[in-house]
Amino acid sequence: MRDSTQSPVTHLMLPRQHQSLLNKNLSDINLSDINLSPSTLFNHSRIGQLLAKFTFMHLIRDQFQRLGLLAMACFVATTLTGCASSPETCARTELKLTWAEPTELQATVTVLSSDEFEGRKTQTQGAAKSRDYIKLQFQGLGLQPWGANFIVPFEYQTFFTQENGANVVATAMATEPTNRWRIIVAHYDHLGMSGSKIYHGADDNASGVAAMLAIAKHWQQQFALQPNTLPKVNLMFVATDAEEPGLYGSIALVEQLKTRLPEATFELMINLDMVSHPGRPYGIYLEGSRNFTQFNQFKPLLNQQNRLCIKLTHPKPVGRSIQSTDWLRASDHYPFHKANIPWLYFGVPTHPQYHTPEDTVATIDITFLAAVTESAFELLQLNAEYLKN
Repeated sequence: MRDSTQSPVTHLMLPRQHQSLLNKNLSDINLSDINLSPSTLFNHSRIGQLLAKFTFMHLIRDQFQRLGLLAMACFVATTLTGCASSPETCARTELKLTWAEPTELQATVTVLSSDEFEGRKTQTQGAAKSRDYIKLQFQGLGLQPWGANFIVPFEYQTFFTQENGANVVATAMATEPTNRWRIIVAHYDHLGMSGSKIYHGADDNASGVAAMLAIAKHWQQQFALQPNTLPKVNLMFVATDAEEPGLYGSIALVEQLKTRLPEATFELMINLDMVSHPGRPYGIYLEGSRNFTQFNQFKPLLNQQNRLCIKLTHPKPVGRSIQSTDWLRASDHYPFHKANIPWLYFGVPTHPQYHTPEDTVATIDITFLAAVTESAFELLQLNAEYLKN
């Protein structure tokens, strides 16, 4: 995921006037003297855990007029996981994988984030090695190139310099000719090196590429065994380049789609960017749901088997040290948004390892990555009626 004009979120800060609460005993705290806003209560986990230890009646008595009964009941019942209209618990122990193989996902992330790939910066040998690796994976899965070659070059302009990049694109065509397309995207580039330091980019975004490759494999297996269980659509799998400097790979892809597939109906674009490093709550964030009028009907299908906790908006920033991220413009879904192509974006919030050399395979949650992979696959095989707006 790219840095836009905002600073990355590296930690959460409680307003200075409330820092002392963290060191107090429960018996020493008078809730009527705490001037906490609802957003602070809901977004700071340590204070949330502290206040949740009070009895429900104590909260009603001291906070009724400030928060309202409904908000307090929601807070006490779920402790920062949202109102209990959903059966999700946002707990790691609740995950129940059905087909995704954590070891295979970990192997892909390990390769792409290794020292050999030198952080995969655009126009470097590390980026070239990444393309070759992804191309071999596509070929091994029996996918077809989009045109003459899996590697699709493009040009882009930065300031006064003409630059070159290359996406890696594969297709899985329907059994019968159709103009219906669904696209899954994950950028493979990262920040490269700074001196001797390697920015490995395990979560950002070797994780997304690993999930995309696993989804392609599972689709091909299902297609070979039970093709009638899958929607009659063409699929396109795209590992984009130059996302970090400015979403240039996805911008080029959208332009190429217009010229090379002018008659196509693009039903859905799925963007996977940073999908292996959950925070609190333990869940994945799905942006773009408001674009689908029937989202509430198909959302339960996304985690019916694996019980993955799916949140529909990223958490709000807390404290003065944090600037908000514009999630609409933060990753490769934005050019599709501007082209009026329906999109959904899976990703986690920024974390302490984001855009640092410490974003390594050792810091990711491979079980979580597997669960996100399964839920993204459920999106790919949705009935077309759900995607009509």
